[in-house]
Amino acid sequence: MTGVQTCALPIYHIMRMFAKQAANDLEHLCLRGDTLGEAGLESDLWEGGSTSQYVKDPLLSLYQGWARLADAGHTLNVAGGDISLAVFSDMINSLPTKFRRNKRALRFFMSPNLAQLYIEKISAREDMKGVRAAEGETQTPFGIPIVEVPLMEFNPTVVEHVVLPGTTAVSLRYAPVLSGEVVTPNTLGTTPTTPYVEGTDYNMNYTNGTIARDAGGSIGDGATVKITYQAYPQIILTHMDNYIVGIGRDMTMEKQRDIYKRGNEYVMHMKISCQVEETDALVKAYNINIT
Repeated sequence: MTGVQTCALPIYHIMRMFAKQAANDLEHLCLRGDTLGEAGLESDLWEGGSTSQYVKDPLLSLYQGWARLADAGHTLNVAGGDISLAVFSDMINSLPTKFRRNKRALRFFMSPNLAQLYIEKISAREDMKGVRAAEGETQTPFGIPIVEVPLMEFNPTVVEHVVLPGTTAVSLRYAPVLSGEVVTPNTLGTTPTTPYVEGTDYNMNYTNGTIARDAGGSIGDGATVKITYQAYPQIILTHMDNYIVGIGRDMTMEKQRDIYKRGNEYVMHMKISCQVEETDALVKAYNINIT
């Protein structure tokens, strides 16, 4: 994580800015981390980078985040169904009973937009429950509170490495998927790379969540590609203390002068990792309708 001091600021203000940005970056990594490394526009990752070519995101590829680790727990495919009490009930029933003894310690973790979508549906009811939901009452389906996670995406970004044999359609982990995917060689690294073109190099079925090689394109038969795409919303049900973050004791900050920018660059170094304590105590619901 880097920053540039372009004006005279009190050191405590600089430290507060670093602390805030570091907290956001670490939460982002713990939520979205995937060692496969999603493809990102170079201009989004580096100042002055290409606005049309992609590189592997160096931060999010450090280790597996909670959303990816949750795949090792219990999973529930909503298959495009609406967010509803039925979904919450199915998630609870998917959780082993030994982890349901203290419901007060359980939480439904989701993006703020998905929580708002649920509140909107509940507030449409013509009874006091609907009125209280519209007035901002905290929602607790079956006695379990909903927790809005600010950096949890409404449409989570997913990265996969997929082998494309012939022109056979290959299923992705999630379906439906949104258009706007990025497909590159699976060897994508720090060298800016032009992505493959949908309809020329490969074909997508967004409803079924499949990708197929186009015989007339530049993807070789049997090649492995990296696909970064957005899936439909997800919810994680687990104990509120099931998420673990480990931070090393030694955190350092270094400074160097950039004579061309006429400013100081600061870099923060730290050791950090995240984990799920008990994957058996976790349920991940996915492919939830976006409307």
